[in-house]
Amino acid sequence: MNLQRHISNDMSADPSPSSDLFTVVAPMNAHDAVTVRSDGTNATYHLVTYADESTHEEVSSLSLGESARLSISRVGDRGNVWRADAATPRPGESTTTETPTGE
Repeated sequence: MNLQRHISNDMSADPSPSSDLFTVVAPMNAHDAVTVRSDGTNATYHLVTYADESTHEEVSSLSLGESARLSISRVGDRGNVWRADAATPRPGESTTTETPTGE
């Protein structure tokens, strides 16, 4: 009998993406969980913890359909739960404020 092994599209066999652009598919809920999809692979990740307050604030500010560059790492051995290690502002947003020179 020839058995083929089917690997589903869960993240258990997927290595952590070091940094990628992610789009929010379910915004932060009352338990601080956010579901994002990698724009590069279409894989879905459930973010449940954050490296620091700055990362938490950036991720919590994202609405459904918005994107940000995230670095994530796996939490534990089971399930599809991830930690946001870093978040950069959404593409097209500036992190500095320009002041007019008066010219």
